[in-house]
Amino acid sequence: MRIDTQTQFKTSKFFSFFLSGLLLFLLLTSTSSQAQSNWPSKVIKIMVGFAPGGPTDVIARAYANKLSVELDQQVIVENRQGAGGSLAASFVAKSAPDGYTLLMAEPGSLAVNPALLTQSPYDPIKDFVAIAQGISLPMVLVASPSLKVTSLKELLLLTKTKSLAYGTPGNATMQHLSMAEFARVNQIQLTHVAYRGGAPAMTDLLGGQIQLAMVTVPSIVPYVKNASVIPLAVESPTRSPQIPNTPTFAELGFTNFTQDIWQGFVAPAQTPKDIITKLSASIAKISASSDFQNLVNSMGASVVYTSPQDFSKLIQRDVLYWSKLVADNPVAKD
Repeated sequence: MRIDTQTQFKTSKFFSFFLSGLLLFLLLTSTSSQAQSNWPSKVIKIMVGFAPGGPTDVIARAYANKLSVELDQQVIVENRQGAGGSLAASFVAKSAPDGYTLLMAEPGSLAVNPALLTQSPYDPIKDFVAIAQGISLPMVLVASPSLKVTSLKELLLLTKTKSLAYGTPGNATMQHLSMAEFARVNQIQLTHVAYRGGAPAMTDLLGGQIQLAMVTVPSIVPYVKNASVIPLAVESPTRSPQIPNTPTFAELGFTNFTQDIWQGFVAPAQTPKDIITKLSASIAKISASSDFQNLVNSMGASVVYTSPQDFSKLIQRDVLYWSKLVADNPVAKD
């Protein structure tokens, strides 16, 4: 059988292209694997969507200091505040998936904001990969002593005869959405007053301008001790160690109110699995240290480490929870 010269040329050309492609693939794979094995070889950035000095920023810097030691590489915090944390989240979602740009995530940026926006600049599930949860920061409903109520039951009875106003850190925040849902479920009227943060809300509560506030536990601990505020219910799965005598909403029969402000790390989707594993292991080691736990506890928060898989499930759960809550309370978008 004779094979003409043209056929031989085509066959030779095909194999030449094939071998070139194979060599290029092997080269890229080898380069990628080498880059991953050398990770980290430059500065790692933790993006924070809020101003310096706030709870998320403080926690992120505490982890950054420890991660710098664990990874033997500088880890810095970069603040890109705005849009309730969405600016930082959008930046990370569009960053290279190489393990050098991380997000200190919380429910506002990954669950609440996407539910509120008609077109979110990122998908909280598809555009990120979970690394680890690190922190739990419970919220609490507190009342002014002037109301003379000591329980949630007494508060609900009072709302039938008296007009009450509550303050939150801002419109469409987790605290606002939770209180809107609480009012809807109990068919009561409450007036919402939005502030630029939890501190101004506490100031007006103490001054008598508002009667109720939904705030984080650390912000009210000093005032509970001198009875300047009355904590009624904690919105987290378990009681807060800082105010152990305050029941949870779930204990009082409100099983839908078991949310807290978690904080944790996510990276851009497609970040190599070995990098995620290394980061998660480092965070787990830091979270287990007693000095770090004491530091976090002094801020009024709790260290709650979870694996990438469990943190991913938590994010997915919260995305569904807040999406439904926003849909049930359209007033929260106003």
